[in-house]
Amino acid sequence: MSPKRMPSKGPSRAQEGRAARRLVWTRLARTVILGAAAAVAAIFWVGAQYGVEPATTLKFLSSSVVFVTALIFAGLGAVLLLTLAKRYIKSLKKRSRRGR
Repeated sequence: MSPKRMPSKGPSRAQEGRAARRLVWTRLARTVILGAAAAVAAIFWVGAQYGVEPATTLKFLSSSVVFVTALIFAGLGAVLLLTLAKRYIKSLKKRSRRGR
């Protein structure tokens, strides 16, 4: 006879863990969005303090976003190349072991 399981009255530990992680990610996303909005507002404010036109500030801001995005893609490309090289070297090692 197998022992009977007691019905649980609350969420399981796994459910609590998922809920906690979801809460952390929600707070992190909110913080990132609010921080980005504050940074953009600060950039426009500083530009206004130094007499830079808002259109010029927007051009500088958009070009910096493009530059940062290009850097992100360059980093992702480097990770992809390194991963492919690692797999290729692993496959060469496996082939050399088989050929003995």
